Amino acid sequence: MAVAMVTGAAQGIGADASVRLAEHGMDVAVLGADEAAHADTVRRIAETGRRCVFVAADVADAGAVDLALTRVRSELGEPGVLLNCVGAVDRGPLRELSDQDWTEAVGGPLRGVFVTSRAVVDPMIKNGGGRILVLADVAGGDRPSAARNSVVETGLAGFTRTLAMELRPFGITANVIAPEASATDLTAAAAAAGGAGGGSAYAAGALDAVRFLVGAEASAVSGQIVHVAMTARRP
Repeated sequence: MAVAMVTGAAQGIGADASVRLAEHGMDVAVLGADEAAHADTVRRIAETGRRCVFVAADVADAGAVDLALTRVRSELGEPGVLLNCVGAVDRGPLRELSDQDWTEAVGGPLRGVFVTSRAVVDPMIKNGGGRILVLADVAGGDRPSAARNSVVETGLAGFTRTLAMELRPFGITANVIAPEASATDLTAAAAAAGGAGGGSAYAAGALDAVRFLVGAEASAVSGQIVHVAMTARRP
């Protein structure tokens, strides 16, 4: 599993997770809409000594993702890991949301994970296995977006469990990494906590979970929602 394909890696925990995969010995393909926004992530991956390629793609567009996958396979090889990093989208209180706001806040993240996961399934089956991960940094705390983000997290969990059941016979695992249910506003906590991985103890624990779930020791772990506590810290 020497090649990883990552979405949502422009900054924050998504960027840190991409670098962690490179440090774990993987070449990394970063998919996104804005190359300039991913320049720092690509630089950090290159500094680990691993290969990295940025591929411009709207992850909600199936055609664009298929083209991106073709380029990844050509330049780096067959992806053995797909990591979708999904962040919170705050559109304000429910009573103020338009239909478009709801679609972007809820439907957008879910569709992106669906499209990218579907794209890698056949190649992973042909290659004898793989890892599909969702890093769902969507806890809302007391913010108006909390309800919507909980819908996104629930949808991601259900979709991932379905993937896990369908793909178990092919040696492909699927798991979600998410904030502990009782965690409060991650933005405020990140600013206060300090430390690795985007400045929060949650981020440090989430990155450790990414490293574990892509490793050989997690080959039998699938369909799980790995909740990482805000208090989790490196020893």
